[in-house]
Amino acid sequence: MKRLLVVAGEASGDLHAANLLLALQRKHPEVAAFGVVGERMRAAGVEPLAGVEELSVMGLAEVVRELPRLLRLARRVRREALARRPEAAVLVDSPDFNLPLARHLRRAGVPVVVYISPQLWAWRAGRVRRLRRDVARVLSILPFEVEFLANRGVSAEYVGHPLVDELATLAAAPPAPQRETLALLPGSRWQEVAALLPAMAWAVEEVRKKHPRLQAKVLMAPGLDASRVRALVGAGGEWIELVERDRHAHLAAASAALVASGTATLECALLGVPMVVAYRLHPLTYALARRLVRLPHVSLVNLVAGRAVVPELLQEACTGPALAAEVTRLLGEAGEVQRRGLAQVRALLGPPGASARAAEAVARVLGLT
Repeated sequence: MKRLLVVAGEASGDLHAANLLLALQRKHPEVAAFGVVGERMRAAGVEPLAGVEELSVMGLAEVVRELPRLLRLARRVRREALARRPEAAVLVDSPDFNLPLARHLRRAGVPVVVYISPQLWAWRAGRVRRLRRDVARVLSILPFEVEFLANRGVSAEYVGHPLVDELATLAAAPPAPQRETLALLPGSRWQEVAALLPAMAWAVEEVRKKHPRLQAKVLMAPGLDASRVRALVGAGGEWIELVERDRHAHLAAASAALVASGTATLECALLGVPMVVAYRLHPLTYALARRLVRLPHVSLVNLVAGRAVVPELLQEACTGPALAAEVTRLLGEAGEVQRRGLAQVRALLGPPGASARAAEAVARVLGLT
């Protein structure tokens, strides 16, 4: 038996880690995994030390408030991992939690694979030294990252984006589009949802003045409390449905989407759904980010494309009226223009097979190939 530690910090990391593990165990059923898991990793048979929801904290102010609890969790995971002595570890995203863990694992002789590189090209590039020192291999899911890391002495390879695998069937044969249906994807963390969903709901009411047949669906991330989400919707709730299952199928059939900046923007791109990207941070976190982040775009779609394919409404620009105006444009000719740009993004993300390629890389570190 080969023991593998896997740590994910949010819903998207849980999804990607689960797909990697399923691909790995198809060829190497002797691998037994344990770690910090979400619903998808639990379903893949990973033994839980803790849940991803315990790590899912967004923003500097929120992290400061939760720091004592996070430190206790880090000590518990580290203690358990070192006691079990896994043959390798796969640490998925969440660098503030995972990079300190990587240092302890490396000192204990446990080789570390980072799956989904920290966004060092965006901010805190100094962390590259920790990757170079503590990590055996970085598996990148964005095409422009490998050159950045290789130029700084980090062993990295591009395996492709796992969402290409996850959405391949839907992208090839999408469901029949539902007339004037707006998908709302306000994020996977509660702080994101609370910051974005009220403005999204307001926009639905406003857009309905010109498009009275418009219906909206909140595509809920795993782990969110439906009753709390429903309370945020407010007065426009009669036109807004909460969807907890088959979210990708509902997204594929949507006319347009309002989406929190993050992995969900790539879901929209791969399914060809025109979108408006929205984001709000705690004012303290945003003020710090403005000083540290030097990027022309925020959304992954625009970063992959290298140009502004989708509109981004951030912080004080992220208001109900602004969201409504952009959605109204997307329900017309602007939506068709954006679809052509999204097709180019899909091509840049490469062919399916990312999870299998990542699994092969982990198998090599485990000494199985």
